[in-house]
Parts: sequence; C-alpha cells; structure tokens
Amino acid sequence: MTGINGTVRTEIQRTFDVYADADTAAVLATLPLSFRPATADRVPVRALSGSRGWVDAAAAAVQDGVVGLVVRHPAPADPADVVALAELAGKHGTAVVIDSPWAGTPMAAQAAEALRDTVDADPASAIECRLTLPTDHDLGQALLDQLALLRVLGSPADEVRTHLRTERGVLATATVGGRTGLLGTVLTDALAPTASLRLIGAGRAVHLQIPSWRTARPAVLTVTSPDGSHTWPTHYESPQRAAWRRLHRLLSVSEAQGFEAAATADLHALAADLLTMGRATTHREGSP
Repeated sequence: MTGINGTVRTEIQRTFDVYADADTAAVLATLPLSFRPATADRVPVRALSGSRGWVDAAAAAVQDGVVGLVVRHPAPADPADVVALAELAGKHGTAVVIDSPWAGTPMAAQAAEALRDTVDADPASAIECRLTLPTDHDLGQALLDQLALLRVLGSPADEVRTHLRTERGVLATATVGGRTGLLGTVLTDALAPTASLRLIGAGRAVHLQIPSWRTARPAVLTVTSPDGSHTWPTHYESPQRAAWRRLHRLLSVSEAQGFEAAATADLHALAADLLTMGRATTHREGSP
C-alpha cells in the first residue's frame, strides 16, 4: 500500500492469543490471522461462558489484565452489576463483546435497514418476534434474547406485558420502536431452534428467519411489497464467528478516539435490556 510521499506502507495484521474451550477453538481456527488458541489462561484475550456468575468472572478477567473478552450467551444478571462491569472494562481499556445466538446474526445490519424502510413507509406497522427452543430452555433467557435481537435490529422494546405463561411457552406484548409488538416463545423438542421476526405493514412486510446457531444454515431475510418478494443475499457465517471478528476490529483500533464507548457498547445494551426485562409486568384478565 502506498503511503504519504509515495512511500510504501505495510499493514500488519495483529494476531492475539486466546484462552478458549474446544468449541471456541474450532471457531478461531477459521480466523488464523486474527486469533491463536492457547492452553494457558495468562493471555490477553479470553472466551467466557455466560452461565450464572459470568459478571463476576468477567470482572476478575478484566482486573487480571485481559484486553479482550467474548462472553458467550450471557444469562440474566443484575443490570447494575452489568453497568459496573462496563465501567470497570472502560477504565481498564478492555473490549467486551457479547456473543448472542440470535442478535449476533450477520444479517442484522441488512435486516435493520429493511425494517427501517418499512417503518418509514408505514408507521402503523406491527412487529412479531418468535422463538422456538428446546424444552429445557429457560423462558427468562428467551425473553432476554428477544430483547437483544430487537435492539440490534434498531427496534428496542419497552413495557413488556406477559399475557400467557406455561411450562412450554410464553406470550407477551411490548412497545417496540413506538409500535405494538408481539413476543412469543414455544418450547418443543419436535422442531429445531429458530428465531423469527416479522414486521407487517399495509403494503409491505419484512421476515427474518434465523436458524439454530449450531448449524451452518444462514439467516434468510425476505421483503415483500406490491412489486413482489425479494430475498436478500445470504451470509454464511455463525453468530459466534461474527462476534470474534467484531472483537478483533475493536482491538485493532484500541488507540482510536471513541474506543471506550465502542468497547463497552454491548454491555450497556445488555444492561438496558435487563432493565426492560425487570420492569416486565403480568397482564391480569379484565385489566386495561
């Protein structure tokens, strides 16, 4: 690459050592110029399970000096603790990326654009977000995943009200980007895990179908209008791989202005969704 005054400038690709489990190592193997799996935990980048207690584990990693952290599918936590973690990460200059199975879809940017165009054309449109998950899945986790998906698509939810809840599913309404939203989760072992989001207007509809993150199937984005149905080009990449690529982009600009805000944006978004989740109410028959 030619630089100033005709000099030749070489861009150096930084490769970071990562302490990760076998599943994450398999993903990192597809990014050999960005990350290198390591067996010792004294490395600058780590993968962290989002199981219960992940906030404390992440805080300990930040204080231990890691520069990058990917938290895989974090469980619900106290939003105040997540905000405190974001502040700690910002103070130490640590980039934290949330690896979400649905919100992490590489089709998020295209879907957000399609949703925005539809809303602009028809402000009275309605939105539906539905998850199909295994019977052992936690319904609270499912709601948090739905809120994360809606937020990344530019339609954050608020005022969640549960209308029906059983051992096998939940049905709720919410205000999503200023319009009515329907949130549904079905627990079944008869179908593969799937996330589906639909925005329906008077003359236009958007449908985003996200297959299980455990498969290699890409998300499918379809826009239907009076001119016909258009399916966007598919993007073959798992949410987990996309999360690691996002982390590498952050680490590559760690000296740039605005890095702290970008490095902790996922944590602040998660804290906001946890607050929304905590304010959720249950609709009683006969109440307004």
